[in-house]
Amino acid sequence: MALSFYDIDKDYVKYLQKEEMNERDFTKVPNIEYPGNLPKFTCGVVLDVHEYKYYVPVSSYKMQKPDNILINIESERYNKVKGALRFNYMFSVPDECIKERIIADDPNKILLNLEWKFCNENEIRIRNKAKQTYSKVINKVNPSIVNNSCDFKLLERLCAEYQKQC
Repeated sequence: MALSFYDIDKDYVKYLQKEEMNERDFTKVPNIEYPGNLPKFTCGVVLDVHEYKYYVPVSSYKMQKPDNILINIESERYNKVKGALRFNYMFSVPDECIKERIIADDPNKILLNLEWKFCNENEIRIRNKAKQTYSKVINKVNPSIVNNSCDFKLLERLCAEYQKQC
């Protein structure tokens, strides 16, 4: 099944950030706004992981880390790395909080098309990385990875609670 890009409801993200902050004294749920509520260009892919849909953010981050996949556009002459999928910052999301992004209508459609093509050419790798990262975090394989990742179990519980409220 082909991957698509999605936008995420900002109120849902704020809810997760607030609750994770209350629980952990910090949050790894990524910001989708700059300070002052200025919108940030964000999108992500949605994958099924452990009985939940997970939103995996596409980031402008360009350094290779164990739990990301760099979006490398081979056809580009310069600056081949356009960003990354950040699996340690993925979070569970209900259907009502995501909306498929229509690339043809987007002002960044050239870049988005390149990134979308990369994601679909690497779909199996992306799905496997999501499952591997999830497993490493919930099984607490490495304290560093746990501390630099969303609390997946907490966010799954919050996702279920959020769905009941809707």
